[in-house]
Amino acid sequence: MDRHIGLWIDHKQAYVIWYKEGRVDVIPSNIAPPAHFSGGTQLGGKQNQKGDMELRHNDRYKTQLNKFYRQVIAALRDVDSFFIMGPGEAKIEFEKALGKYKAMQKRLVRVETADKMTKKQMIAHVRKFYRSQPNA
Repeated sequence: MDRHIGLWIDHKQAYVIWYKEGRVDVIPSNIAPPAHFSGGTQLGGKQNQKGDMELRHNDRYKTQLNKFYRQVIAALRDVDSFFIMGPGEAKIEFEKALGKYKAMQKRLVRVETADKMTKKQMIAHVRKFYRSQPNA
């Protein structure tokens, strides 16, 4: 069976859109956005605690983001091909996260920018994309 999907991703959630079935699976990230602390992040002195707290929060955010990307990769484990789309940096970050998975990288067809879409628009976009592919 041909298992081709489109993946719409941002930092809040990922939508796995199945080409043949027209099904959309949602993977929420459950990540709180990174906090921005007022003041500088000077090393040493009175501001050191504030800088440490910001660094810890950023590390926690990156860890949660990597966990989210691993969940999405697990959802794509059994697909034949996929393409990534999305509005922000998440699609590029996810492509980099795929670097550890050579077999998954081979299945990646394209990465493209896409605005916010409804589920019906996502399904239509994935169908249009794979209809234009010669071996889909």
